[in-house]
Amino acid sequence: MRGQIRKRRKSWAVVLYLGTDKSTGRKRYKWYTHKTLREAEMHLSQLLTQVQAGSGVPPSRLLLRDYLDQWLRDDVAGRLAPTTEEIYAYAIRRHLAPSLGHIPIGLSAPGIQGCLNSMLSRGLSPGTVHQVYRSLNTALNTAVRWGLLLRNPCAHVKPPRVNPRTPTIWDEEQLRLFLAEAKRSSRYYQLYLTIVLTGMRPGEALALRWPSVDRLAGQIAIHEKFYRLGRRQLWGTTKTHRQYAVPIPQVLVEELRQHREDQGRQMALLRKEYQDDNLVFCQPNGRPLHERNIERRDFRRVTKRAGLPRIRLYDLRHCCASHLADQGTPVHIVQRQLGHSSPTVTLRYYIHPLRDAQQAVDKLAARLLGPNPGAGNSRE
Repeated sequence: MRGQIRKRRKSWAVVLYLGTDKSTGRKRYKWYTHKTLREAEMHLSQLLTQVQAGSGVPPSRLLLRDYLDQWLRDDVAGRLAPTTEEIYAYAIRRHLAPSLGHIPIGLSAPGIQGCLNSMLSRGLSPGTVHQVYRSLNTALNTAVRWGLLLRNPCAHVKPPRVNPRTPTIWDEEQLRLFLAEAKRSSRYYQLYLTIVLTGMRPGEALALRWPSVDRLAGQIAIHEKFYRLGRRQLWGTTKTHRQYAVPIPQVLVEELRQHREDQGRQMALLRKEYQDDNLVFCQPNGRPLHERNIERRDFRRVTKRAGLPRIRLYDLRHCCASHLADQGTPVHIVQRQLGHSSPTVTLRYYIHPLRDAQQAVDKLAARLLGPNPGAGNSRE
């Protein structure tokens, strides 16, 4: 198959020669019109690469941006979690549509690779570029399933490598300083204490309702999470789509009892102005809290006043997991406390091997050489 570019008044056309029709003897061509020469050259390169790879010529002139809009509307909306839908929509609206949307759906691997490399050169983070790649890859897999493409060109593209974020873990003394400062100066002390002692995700703590708190049995049942997308307030299942219960220590039982009494006095004060949704942690008027506002306006302030390294609110969950592991808690117990689907996730993301290895080699040295083996053994 041969291809060329022709100037047509104020536009440029990509012309593909498809061979001769055996029944009529006429030569067959396929035309694609573009506004600029650069767009035409890029499209011709992609078409030739696709044909050489055996994918054939795209069956229609469906532009990528039009297909992606259709994909979001017909395959994503209402079927996936709202957060996932928002991620896909943002990747398409902010990155894919402006850079590749004008090209027909028959993309080539080199064209996609060049687009990703261009994003990196403009300063976008590898994590953002990788998310754009994942969104396009998922969309084009659907195009294959729908019969619009023979194969997905993303299979031959190398997205940037994303190194997982290593959370900062406060040691025991730092946690004590934080909780002491929070108890002295923050109205969210009980929320922070609950996350530290249970390992709950912040969204799960914000969705916690009083009927799920069994103070007599000393446990909390976790059913759902609360989160926001823009101005929307959303309630959903837990991250693993499972319901589970976690034990709580007596000190937390007492703090929650006192918190319940304080909340009751607030309800009596506001009366009809109080929105009673049975939430354990809520605004003074009973409405759901805003996780981002808590982190920015209160959590960071308490952290700074306590003189501690800055971490995320979510990292209190990491602190809980790591300190449970440091105490020698079996991994399957930590897994159950955190609500993970398998211990593999717990080991990979929440229990930090370097600290575990340090403790292991210290114990080995003590067994082989006795306590403080370096003391008094100087050769000088």
